[in-house]
Amino acid sequence: MKEYRYMPEVKRVFQCTVPGENIRQVFLVDGVLQESPGTQNGITLSTGPEGRGLKTHITGDHSENPLQIISVRSENLPEPLEFTNTWELAPGAKAQIVVCDHTLKEHLYQTSRYSHITLREGAHLDLLFMQNEHGRSRYWLDLDARLYKDARLDSHILSLYGGTIENKVKAHLQEPGAVCNLDGLYLADGEQEIKYNIEVRHNSKECQSSQLFKGILDNSAKAWFEGLIYVAPGAQSTEAFQANHNLLLTRDAKITTMPQLEIYADDVKCSHGATIGRLDEMGLFYIRSRGVPLEQAHLLQQMAFVHDVLEHVRNHAIRVRLEKMVESRLRGEFSKCAHCTMHCC
Repeated sequence: MKEYRYMPEVKRVFQCTVPGENIRQVFLVDGVLQESPGTQNGITLSTGPEGRGLKTHITGDHSENPLQIISVRSENLPEPLEFTNTWELAPGAKAQIVVCDHTLKEHLYQTSRYSHITLREGAHLDLLFMQNEHGRSRYWLDLDARLYKDARLDSHILSLYGGTIENKVKAHLQEPGAVCNLDGLYLADGEQEIKYNIEVRHNSKECQSSQLFKGILDNSAKAWFEGLIYVAPGAQSTEAFQANHNLLLTRDAKITTMPQLEIYADDVKCSHGATIGRLDEMGLFYIRSRGVPLEQAHLLQQMAFVHDVLEHVRNHAIRVRLEKMVESRLRGEFSKCAHCTMHCC
């Protein structure tokens, strides 16, 4: 485990357990970039509007050297905050970005994060959001992505913990050959509320998209999922798929799911679907008949349920770490550590 110290105004040590020696880490404290703007190995960093947020321009191939953006809310700014992050990849550029959001104190934080992505011709971005704040926080992510010829976006959203989480994602496939893969996992218990609004717009012919989002809800948690695939007139040879699957662990947990298709072209392959269910009683009986305790049997079924989302994270070290965090979360260990706001990040 490595220790990192921020600027002097952040009066504590922050520990991050995302592994990998090749990861470059960039810190935002209350939306403010904590290092000097400049260019390093084809990655240019600068501050966003009004001195908050991050603007990133990337050239070259960085697919094996992830950039981790650690965004932290501190006790110095308990008031509502909003800022904008902008990522632009030049033609042919490749990058892997991990965005981790945390809180240092249990204030009633309200944070709005706007993210704008531009992928030029042939660019490829693998983007992971790890949302891990405390149970009283209000988290809002608004992500807008534009993909040009032969560009590819792989986006993963992991909603591990928080009070109220709202994720709005809109992807525009602007030119032929664009590929957009969106997936997410949301875990909620207590009185948590999580909302996902996903929209993929096929504005050009010969583009592909896929969506896979899964949720596990316990106690009195509530979730909403709205997903839209839009195929514009003339966007022929489109392939687009959407799926939302949910597990409800109690009768008080609620999910509202609304997958949608809006198609104005006739040469397309499009499908959508949603399921809501509970743990498999026959499967539990089979596992327990092998001597596995009930609590562990529940955990095994839940980990099997989320496996196909986590396996989309291509970086092996990061995926292994995320699997451990998800298992810890499903065991209820985050809720038990009410005094800690970082939950073994």
